[in-house]
Amino acid sequence: MMLSSRARAGFLLALLAMAPCSGAVAQSYPSRPVRMLVGYPPGGTSDIVGRAVAGKLGEALGQPVVVENRGGAAGLLATLAAAQAPADGYTILLTASDFTIIPGLQRTPRYDPVRDFMPVGRVITYPHVLVASLGSGVTSVAELIAQARAWPGAINYASGGSGGSNHVSGEWFRLRAGIDITHVPYRGNGPAIADLLTNRVQLLFTSMGPVDALVRGRELRAVAVTGPNRLRTAPDIPTVSESGLPGYDFINWYGLSVVAGTPEPVVARLHAALVQAMATPEVQAGLASLGGDLTVGTPAEFGALIREEIGRWHQLVQATGLQIE
Repeated sequence: MMLSSRARAGFLLALLAMAPCSGAVAQSYPSRPVRMLVGYPPGGTSDIVGRAVAGKLGEALGQPVVVENRGGAAGLLATLAAAQAPADGYTILLTASDFTIIPGLQRTPRYDPVRDFMPVGRVITYPHVLVASLGSGVTSVAELIAQARAWPGAINYASGGSGGSNHVSGEWFRLRAGIDITHVPYRGNGPAIADLLTNRVQLLFTSMGPVDALVRGRELRAVAVTGPNRLRTAPDIPTVSESGLPGYDFINWYGLSVVAGTPEPVVARLHAALVQAMATPEVQAGLASLGGDLTVGTPAEFGALIREEIGRWHQLVQATGLQIE
């Protein structure tokens, strides 16, 4: 049965009344604290980045941003929790390179970084540092490769979880060097560093932040930087490429994302607050030890980076044969 013109008009008005007004959403958001899900336990790079940003982001938003650590499965647990959160902007995810790596390593991906999430903005792009235990005797990339070839499988390298960026950077190193080193996964960088200090594992690819004090205190040895250039904050550490493995290059990043369907005005509000927070001396000082680029860019630019990274990791997975459940 067809509705009369008056009935159709009433029906449309009712639908409009139920739909949220984008202007009202933008004006009222946020009206309560916002949580930031961090996919690793305290003590690692993710925790350092999340806590460095959260305080000033909260000030810019006018509501506290509370860091919630959801460690496990190389950030997967936090990502799945964020994907199941309401699309209202009150749950934000600190995304890392792992965010684009994990789906490519699974036979049946648990999430799609492009379909299931919306980009807010990039926080930092930075290299890893290859650090070695003092007991390993490793002082250079060339020496590490020589040892690994002399004793295949005897050298262990730690990661913050299978499929994470420091696992993949280690596998990329192993593949490029043509050596056999053994991967030992942990539930985050913090526990991995604890075993590195006692030489239970010999190597770790990580950002400079969690190990900076240990390197300066001569408790761990910084062997090389994984990016194309030396760190401004530690120019005495050579790159992997210049110290024994030409052409090796591995860069990481962090950014903020929200679940798909979050209103565009809320995303815009979060992005503006992120830009404001990243410009503060406090956040810049908190991230300085990572030695990276703090350019935020636009949500569209961050989305383009995510799509580019998915393709990059797909090629790497094909080359290494990596797979996780």
